[in-house]
Amino acid sequence: MTTRRHVVSVLAALLGVTVNAAAGERPEHGHTDHFLRVPQDHPTIQDAVDAASDGDRIRVDRGRFCGATITKRLELTGREGATIVGCAEPAEGAYRVGFLLPDARASGTKIRGFRFDGRGVSNANLAPLGAAILARSADEVSVIDNHFDGTFQAVTNTDGSRWSVLFNRIEHLTALTCDGGCAGGDAIVFQQRLVLDRRPKGNVAAFNRVQGDIPDGLDEFSMVGVFVLGQERARGAGNVFTIPHNPAAAAQGVGVLVSDQCCAAVVVSTSVKTDVLFNDGRRSELVLRVDTDAQGGDGNLEGARIFGNRGQVELPAGATPRHQAGREALRAAGASLSAPTSGAVHSILF
Repeated sequence: MTTRRHVVSVLAALLGVTVNAAAGERPEHGHTDHFLRVPQDHPTIQDAVDAASDGDRIRVDRGRFCGATITKRLELTGREGATIVGCAEPAEGAYRVGFLLPDARASGTKIRGFRFDGRGVSNANLAPLGAAILARSADEVSVIDNHFDGTFQAVTNTDGSRWSVLFNRIEHLTALTCDGGCAGGDAIVFQQRLVLDRRPKGNVAAFNRVQGDIPDGLDEFSMVGVFVLGQERARGAGNVFTIPHNPAAAAQGVGVLVSDQCCAAVVVSTSVKTDVLFNDGRRSELVLRVDTDAQGGDGNLEGARIFGNRGQVELPAGATPRHQAGREALRAAGASLSAPTSGAVHSILF
């Protein structure tokens, strides 16, 4: 435990998160916190959210529950066996959502200890969870120590800054192929999408384990562990990605994707000052792919720090990340380099 805590402390310092948060430990709270229990005090999580005030804590016991739309700063904790399932609400169009954070009122929310059950979601079956956590313009959200089983988007942060997505386990991630929904395939998304005059800043995805299954016939876009789109100072570190090639699909399995392009016609800011450190993508096709920017250059590498990653790395042709010793340094750090392939279009919820 001492060695693990020391390693976590060093990486936490690099990432700018607290040691307790990075280690998955719960900080002490004052006695003024208000506890609401599900189902003892409120039969549903939404009932508890509706009754809560900013800063309250909601504890969910063992059982299967619909999620909730969160419009307050809350701390939601699932005890062992607390499972979020797909329900008619909340939803995004035809897709069922676990926790929906629709705007900045949910800033500061913490989500910890839940299992999200999206097993079996597909074009033919939209009843399970499609997107487990879906947020817009909410800052300083923490998603720590959860288990996502299935879904086509586990954690989606649109236009929010300073998120901490730490120590989560994501299994059986999938995507909706383009003979139907044509969406998803991303475990953790940090994206600029609706607010184009400023980049979201300081989002962190670290110490997560992501396993995905590329569906047959997925040819239009990649499946990705951490998607960095139009960000400033995003950090992906210490993650393990297992998204292997499927010979019945043209899609790549990518650990971290850094880009300024999404969803056919959407172009956002270039991603700058990105840190991609000590990730393991040896069981994926790529541990890292940095897309050529919309102008055909290497703007998505501006200020990047890329070090210690294990697996194949794909960079824009002729590009070298700033602030590191070049392509030979990448090889020495355990990564191998490949020539860029044609960019793949992503289609993601926001």
